[in-house]
Amino acid sequence: MKEKSFKLGAVVILIAAVFNVGILCAGAWEKPETDDTAEIIDRLYDESGADELMYHIPDESREFLERIKFDSFKPDTVGNMSVENIFDGLSYILKENLYEPLRILLCVIGIILITAMFDTLKSGTLGSSLDSTLTLVCALCSTGVLAPQMLGLISSLSETVVNASNFMLVYVPVISMLIAASGQAVSAGSYCGIMIYVSNAILQLLSKVAVPLLKCIISISLIISVSDRVSLDGVSEMFKKTVRWVLTFCMSIFVAFMTMKSIVSTAEDSLSNKAVKFAISNFVPLVGGSLSDAYQTVVSCVTVLKSGVGVAAMAAVFAIFLPAVVRCVIWQFVLTVSGAVCDVFKISKTSCLLSSLSSVVSTICAVLLCIMVIYIISTAIVIIVGG
Repeated sequence: MKEKSFKLGAVVILIAAVFNVGILCAGAWEKPETDDTAEIIDRLYDESGADELMYHIPDESREFLERIKFDSFKPDTVGNMSVENIFDGLSYILKENLYEPLRILLCVIGIILITAMFDTLKSGTLGSSLDSTLTLVCALCSTGVLAPQMLGLISSLSETVVNASNFMLVYVPVISMLIAASGQAVSAGSYCGIMIYVSNAILQLLSKVAVPLLKCIISISLIISVSDRVSLDGVSEMFKKTVRWVLTFCMSIFVAFMTMKSIVSTAEDSLSNKAVKFAISNFVPLVGGSLSDAYQTVVSCVTVLKSGVGVAAMAAVFAIFLPAVVRCVIWQFVLTVSGAVCDVFKISKTSCLLSSLSSVVSTICAVLLCIMVIYIISTAIVIIVGG
């Protein structure tokens, strides 16, 4: 009996407390300063810290973004971009990265032509020994010209991935806060944990696996290019296929896991959101309906801001990876043209060297595109699935 009386008294006290809080809210509630959603979004943008994200983008990528009229992470910035501006930005990236590869292309072609010229002048008596000497000299000269450039590409890969991962480590807390503020606390926590883990894992795999392996492949290619008894064609093809399958498998697993996690988290957040609106509307006296409408307005504004910042972040990630990808494409073109010239003059060892280096460059490009797609798709999924 005493226990029942105690429970009844606790319920009465709780109801009285809720009623008193409702009266206090009714007395303290005022009309918002503005009903303009644009001003609400601007205020939320300033308070979220999203305006600081531009300072975590490398200078070259920021220059590209400015050329396509992308100067902030506000939602309306995306509408300022045009096809003409995008082509202007791409032409800027090409101009910045085209001079050195073309200079090296002319050097390699010059080495090949000089080798072919001396090959035509050799006499019949010294033909075989001179032929091997010319092949060795051509391979060594090509190695001296190309080796620093290939190591520079690996450094560019490492620098680009580090810059992108650092940007994501700054961006993820900002977007997670916006996701939570839009009524999706479970999705925010899930996305933040996954992306921080993925970013750190990518940095560790890059520094401890990818970069040392690529340097080893380049070193082996350069050494074998001066040997007549060993060929690296099979190893290069196996390496390229292995990397392609590993990247495809990792991307498939990541996208599937991220999608399923986002769907489940969104369902939980939707239930929580409805419960909050129901509680505000029905348990807050006098102004419950007004507070519920105000809550929904703020949530809608945060959702718009979240989508705008997310799309802007995807553009920023693309801009960070673009220079390195363009460099890989240009060097792939240089190696392909040089290999074709070698095949014309039947300089087999140098052609094999160029083919092996081409496989390394295509692998670097594949790694860059894979990491870029992971960062972009993860953001797209959490925005699209979350609404």
